[in-house]
Amino acid sequence: MGLGHRVRYVTGIDHHQTYVVTMARTRHRDPAELAAGYGRDIRETLNSARIDVDAVTVPDDACVAHVQEFFARLHQTGRLGRRTWNFPYSRQTGRYLLEAFTTGHCPECLAPTSGAICEICGHPNDAGSLLLCTDEEGNAITERRAVDILVLPLEHYRDRITAHYERHRAGMRPHVLRFVEEMLSRPLPDFPVSYPADWGIPVPVDGFPDQALNAWAEMLPGLTHSATGAWAHDSHHELVQFLGYDNTYFFSLAHLCLAFAHGGLTTPTAIITNEFLHLEGSKFSTTRGHLIRARDLLARHGADAVRFGLALDNPEHQRADFTEAAFARTVETRLHAPLIALRAALADHEPRTPSAPPARLDRYHERMLRAYAPETFSLREAAEATAQLLSLLADRATDDPDLALHGLRALGERAAPLLPDLAAELHARFGRDRTVTKTR
Repeated sequence: MGLGHRVRYVTGIDHHQTYVVTMARTRHRDPAELAAGYGRDIRETLNSARIDVDAVTVPDDACVAHVQEFFARLHQTGRLGRRTWNFPYSRQTGRYLLEAFTTGHCPECLAPTSGAICEICGHPNDAGSLLLCTDEEGNAITERRAVDILVLPLEHYRDRITAHYERHRAGMRPHVLRFVEEMLSRPLPDFPVSYPADWGIPVPVDGFPDQALNAWAEMLPGLTHSATGAWAHDSHHELVQFLGYDNTYFFSLAHLCLAFAHGGLTTPTAIITNEFLHLEGSKFSTTRGHLIRARDLLARHGADAVRFGLALDNPEHQRADFTEAAFARTVETRLHAPLIALRAALADHEPRTPSAPPARLDRYHERMLRAYAPETFSLREAAEATAQLLSLLADRATDDPDLALHGLRALGERAAPLLPDLAAELHARFGRDRTVTKTR
């Protein structure tokens, strides 16, 4: 992205989340088959969006062995504790009610939620603490069963958590810092590492029969398996994490403390969150069919339009709303129209630029570099600066073609994260070395 960093982009596919089981049941499919199918869809969508990923975690045999060894080691070194946990239990479904297997209201903000985490306020919950708790079929819960599970005592790491966020405040989104401060204002909860379930990676420790590892606990070692060397604390790599705000608890506290417990892993210097992007005033919902699939949007509009349009309305600090009609108007007026005007105005000009670019473009370069830096990361700022430059160039191209040519060269150098196809074309025509450096 022009910052001079070598970047490894690692992500993962959540095969073992409980919502895979609930969705498979409603669709009368096998959970493993469903997860594998969605995994293929995700890879195809990333490819269509021109998003290059260095590693995608999937729970193959090697990954499962790595995850189990990670937690076996933590248990052997005394980092994990045994705790009796009272789980709501449904006789109707024969399940302990956790995560997607239960619904209720968040005890923190009172919003409707499933177990484990509230998507609205981000606070974790014990399924037993949910208000008006029911099973996935809507049955009221009257029975609780005590089960011994593995936990990571987060409170043990309070001082290290506080020091970590004091040291890295500049790289954290304000909502992340506020959430961590809220959590630290009271005793931190134990983080369940295992729970009674038949879907997931079996617990690699004796004494916990019929239990699986918490999918959110599994996630950290799963990601380290994808790029083992880069995660070592002495690798000199910097860890920057991108996530939805609703997952903040797991990344900002649970995973951080798992890394502390392990002792050999790097920890994040920046956590960059997004808020929810709603569709026509309501949350995207697969179960209600209230959604637009990214691959369908990409097929209709192309990677450049989708990346640029979504960046302009990126919900960085507050929720945003999406309608395809408004999206199409924005892309047409702020991207396609100025590009068409530029192509027409410069049709008879050679694809070259004079040796000295005008100083008025310096600010564009500076704003784009600032927008890409972890401490000040903002796709909205980058997209807005690029849209304003396109408008200026289109207005001035006929009278000042040299400015337009220099501006297009600047776009080729700085706009690849927003407009990968256009940037590649411009860089090939106007770039100094006429090569393209891929960006993610």
